[in-house]
Amino acid sequence: MPKPKNNPKIIAIAAPVTITAAEGEGESGPPSFDVVAYTGGLMDLDGWDAPVVVDLKGVSFGKSLVANLDHETSKRVGHVTAADKSDGQLTLSGKVSAATDAAREVVESAAKGFIWQASIEASPDELREVAAGKSVKVNGQEFTGPLYVAARSTLCGFAFVSHGADENTSVSIAAKAAELKEPNMDPKIKAWAEGMGVDVDNATPEQVATIEANYAGQNKKLAAVDPPTDIFAQRKANAARVRGIREVAETFLNKRRNTEEDIDAIEKMTDHAIESSMSVEAFRLAMWEACSDLPQSHTVTTRKEQPKISERILMAAVCESGNLNGIGKAFTDQELQAAHDRYKSGIGLKQLYREVAELNGYTGRDYDVTAEMNRYAMGGVPQPRIRAAGEFSTISIPGILGNVANKFLLEGWGSGEMVWESVTAIESVKDFKERSSYKLNGYLKYAKVGPSGEITHGTIGEEKYTNQADTYGRMLALTRTDIINDDLGAITKVPYELGVGGNDAFNDVFWTEFLSADATFFDAGNLNVSAGTVTSATVIATLIAAELVFATQTKPNGTPLGQLPDRILCPPAQKRIFMAAMNSTLVVGDTGPIPSANTFAGNYEVHSSSYLIDQTKTGWSAVKWYLLINPARTPVISTAFLNGRRAPIIETGEATSFNTLGVQMRAYHDFGVNLQEPRGGVQGTGA
Repeated sequence: MPKPKNNPKIIAIAAPVTITAAEGEGESGPPSFDVVAYTGGLMDLDGWDAPVVVDLKGVSFGKSLVANLDHETSKRVGHVTAADKSDGQLTLSGKVSAATDAAREVVESAAKGFIWQASIEASPDELREVAAGKSVKVNGQEFTGPLYVAARSTLCGFAFVSHGADENTSVSIAAKAAELKEPNMDPKIKAWAEGMGVDVDNATPEQVATIEANYAGQNKKLAAVDPPTDIFAQRKANAARVRGIREVAETFLNKRRNTEEDIDAIEKMTDHAIESSMSVEAFRLAMWEACSDLPQSHTVTTRKEQPKISERILMAAVCESGNLNGIGKAFTDQELQAAHDRYKSGIGLKQLYREVAELNGYTGRDYDVTAEMNRYAMGGVPQPRIRAAGEFSTISIPGILGNVANKFLLEGWGSGEMVWESVTAIESVKDFKERSSYKLNGYLKYAKVGPSGEITHGTIGEEKYTNQADTYGRMLALTRTDIINDDLGAITKVPYELGVGGNDAFNDVFWTEFLSADATFFDAGNLNVSAGTVTSATVIATLIAAELVFATQTKPNGTPLGQLPDRILCPPAQKRIFMAAMNSTLVVGDTGPIPSANTFAGNYEVHSSSYLIDQTKTGWSAVKWYLLINPARTPVISTAFLNGRRAPIIETGEATSFNTLGVQMRAYHDFGVNLQEPRGGVQGTGA
C-alpha cells in the first residue's frame, strides 16, 4: 500500500544518549560509540498522522552509514562500523572518526556531562496501514491500530541530537583522551605540511603520525608550494587533490581481492581524507599502513601514473564508449591510450559531468548531477585572472558534447546514400539570396582578330540558371532524465540518428528535384532522350544509341556541343548489367562473324540510387537511366551549400529554461537544389 502523501519519506527514531570517557589516558585512536537505536515498540513521530512500528525483520542496512550532527551532512562526526538487529532490538557501533568541529563538539560536550541523544533515519520501502481496532503482531509484540507498519525499510543515517522521542533506547560513546588533545607538532613539520594544503590543526593523531613519518623520509617528500592566492586557483588545487586521493583509493581497490568490508573501509578512509583536507601523499601512506592489516592475495603494487585529464581525453573516452567508427582518425594514439587507461570500462554521462565540474573547481560529493555541479560543468564559474597562455582555462560540457556529437552526426550523415555527390555540381554560397548563373549558349566562340587588333565582344545571353540555399534542421534536448539514467546514448546514438535524419532530408529534397525533370527537362524537344531496353543482351546497343544522341547535341548557336559523357546513373535493377558491360573486355554474339571486343570497357562510372525507384516521388521509374557529363563541366542539377559546408552541423548549449537541467542540441543543414542544363545528360527510357 502506498504511503499517505502527508507522511514524511524518512522515519526518524530519536533516542537519549549517554557518553562516558574511556579508561586509559594513554589510549590512541578515535573514540567509539554504541547505540541501542530501537527496541521494536510503537513510536509517535513528528509529521506522521498515526504511530509507527518498524518491523526489524524487514530492516536492511545502507552501504555506508555516516554519523553526523543534527542531521546536517556538512557536520560529520564519524561512521558506523557494525549494525545488528537481533534480540528484538536494533544496535549500532561506530567511530568518531571525522576531523571536524562537529566531532569535537560531540566528544568534548559528552566529557563535560552533556547528555546526547541519537536519531536514526530509516527509509520506509514498504508501508502497511493498520486500521483502527485492528490488531497486528510485529517484533514479538501486539499492537492495535490505527498505526503504520514499516514492513521493509532501509537504515540510511544516524545523527547526534539534543532531543529525542524513544525513551527505551540509548547510546554510549567511549571518548579517548588522546582525541581531546591539540596536535603537538614541530613548527618546521607543521609549516611543511600546511604548505601542501594539510589542515594540521584539525588532524587526528594518526594523521599527525603520518605527516611526521612522511617528513622524516618514509615516503617521497613533496616540494613545498605556495598556496593559491585566488579563489579560482584554490578550487582548482583542491579539485586536483580530490582526484589524486580517489586515484590512490582506486589503485588499492584494483590491485586487491577485497571483501565487502575492505571496500567499505577504503571508501570511508577516502571520504575522511577528502573531508579533512589530507594531502595525496599523506593519504597514500595512510592507505599503505591501513591495508597492511587487510588480507590480500598478492603483493600490492602501485599503478603507473594516470594521465592528466584534458578536454581531448574526455572526448576520446566518450567516442570510444560510443564506438565511433574511424576513431583513430579523430584522435592521436596518445589520447586514445590515455582515455583507455583512465576509463577501462568506459565513461558514463554522470562521470563526464563530474570530471568536467571538478576540472572547473567543483568539490562537492553528490552522486547525481545537481544544479551546483551542473553550473561548474557548464563552465559557469568565476573566470580566472589573466595569466600565462592556457593556464587555468575552463572547459565545459556543451563544448565537449558539441565536438563529440558532431563526430557522431557526421558518421550518421555519411552512413546514408551519397550517390548525389557524383551527379551534381557543388557550389558554395555566402548567404540565402537567390544565385544566378548563365546558360551555355555558344556565343563566346573566339572570333579572328583583324589587322587593327580589335577584339570583338561576345554575348552571354538572357537565359540563366538559379539556385538558393535554405535551412533544414531539428532540435532536441539532453534532459536531466538522460543524465540521471546515465544515458551515454543521448550524446552518441542520438546525434548519429540526427546525422541519418540529415541525410534523409537532403536526399529527399535532391531526388525530388531531380525526378521532377522527367516531364519537361528530359524531353524529345530538348533532344536528350534515347530509347532502348537494358538487359545483358541489349545493353551495348542501348549505350551506342544514347551516345549518338549526345553526338547530335548542339549549343543554342547551332554548333556541336563538343562534350562527352563519363558516368551512368541507373536504378538498382540495372546496376549489375551496366557494371558487367564496363568490366567485360569481350562481347558474346549469337551468330555470324562479329567483333568480340567490348569497346565500352572502362568508359563510364556506374552509379545507382534507390531513390530513382522511390514510389513516393513523382517521376520514379524502375527502368529509366541517365548518361551524364561530368557535373563539374555541364551539370544537369546543381547543389548550393552555405559557406561550402556539405554536411549538417550540430550545436550544443546549456538549456535556457530555468526549470530545465540539461543541454540543448540543434542540428541543421543549409543547402539548395535546382535543375540546370538539359544538355548535360541523356535519359534512357529503358523501353
